Amino acid sequence: MIDKDIDYDFNDLFPSDIRDDFLFPIDSYRLFLEGLSINPSLFFYKWSNLKTQSIINKYWKPNTKSDWKWSLTFPIFSVLENYINSLDNPIIIGFSGLPGSGKSTLGFWIDSVAIELSLDIKVISLDDFYLPGQEMDIAMKGNPWNVPRGFPGSHSLDLLHQSLDTFLKTGILSSPTFDKSLRDGKGDRSGWCELKPKILILEGWFVGCDPVSDLFEIDDLEEDKFKLSLSQSEKEYRILIQESLLEYSRIWKKFHKIWHLKSSNFDNTILWKSQQENEMIKLKGSGLKGNKLSDFIRMIQTAIPQQSLSCINSDTIVEINQNRRIKKLKTNKYNF
Repeated sequence: MIDKDIDYDFNDLFPSDIRDDFLFPIDSYRLFLEGLSINPSLFFYKWSNLKTQSIINKYWKPNTKSDWKWSLTFPIFSVLENYINSLDNPIIIGFSGLPGSGKSTLGFWIDSVAIELSLDIKVISLDDFYLPGQEMDIAMKGNPWNVPRGFPGSHSLDLLHQSLDTFLKTGILSSPTFDKSLRDGKGDRSGWCELKPKILILEGWFVGCDPVSDLFEIDDLEEDKFKLSLSQSEKEYRILIQESLLEYSRIWKKFHKIWHLKSSNFDNTILWKSQQENEMIKLKGSGLKGNKLSDFIRMIQTAIPQQSLSCINSDTIVEINQNRRIKKLKTNKYNF
């Protein structure tokens, strides 16, 4: 049993079965925790405690690796706990990651453990603020990817602004819920929820992404680098999306901090999105497949410049590879 009052040597603190699962140097991990103002000894004591383990283990997906637990999930939850103990007013944390990267899995774990520990933390998705079905069909009509939703312009931004502003002032969040399996995978609103968390996490695949001023120059660069072969209609629609992002950028300004679950390669989302939709079909009997899935993946790859999505102005970055294994860690304080 570790004594929480002893300041252990960091290299001896974490046992080999944890360290051997890391794809990054242990020293960079220490700097990462320190950059998040986390005391490594207390951190290890808390999350290795048998009582804590009995609470949290039931919410892991099968075969969850130690790196995902110890260098993403436990650190972000520890930061949230620190906010609970140190801040008086409600705050919003933005969490960004490409479709299928693991945002929903992380959100489920945080929500579940927060309930177990009686902590006022809630994770919601930007997707919950999608337009209602009929409005969505009108807004999405004529897009070059023929997708039913997904890119900037498919959300009820006035409602999102109002909901977040009310939350920051009163601590009360009123939010719609969106079920992507409805309407044969096109999705629709499925209800409303009213919550009173102290900390709200808003996750989404382009959360924190700001518009660019040099879109045409970026288009030329991306043609050379990524070989996207953008059609003329895609190039024209990208301009409209950039105009929409101006309004979304006002949302990001409400955030206290932004975390970015960054993909080491943008094309990883092709596999991830396919896996995500297959899981939804198994779970709910409906999801994107065939040409509909291919069109949606094409939208993810081309609707917003990949350079923008890879360089989100975030406070903390956790970079993952195609297998969702963590490769690099970065905070504002340390970059390694």
